[in-house]
Amino acid sequence: MQIVALIHKDNESYGISFPDLPGCISASSSLDALLLDGKEALDLHVEMMVQDGEPLPEFRSLDTLRADPEFAEDFAGADLVTLMPVDIPGRAVKVTITMEEHLLMRLNKAAERQGYTRSGFIAEAVRRKLAG
Repeated sequence: MQIVALIHKDNESYGISFPDLPGCISASSSLDALLLDGKEALDLHVEMMVQDGEPLPEFRSLDTLRADPEFAEDFAGADLVTLMPVDIPGRAVKVTITMEEHLLMRLNKAAERQGYTRSGFIAEAVRRKLAG
């Protein structure tokens, strides 16, 4: 699934917003960093909505959004309009993994120090690795 993202450049910084998710924004000093930060903001925003039981909006196509007069000014001022993949969290499933005992002990300690469960820590590490 993809969502429309609007990118604006203002002096030395870039900003990204998602018309279908008001309040989901990010900013950075470079376009490359903005795309990574924007993807992280998008994923966290959607994840929090799902965790809070909020319904996700229908993500509209670029053509549909361009035709919406409410967003005409946003589109006109955008330096770049792109589509960004959005990950919709699914239900948790139990898996069995195998790892070296010492690595498992280090994993448990790191998870505890950072306030995660073991599963939560692994899931976050995988999300970050997949994001690049």
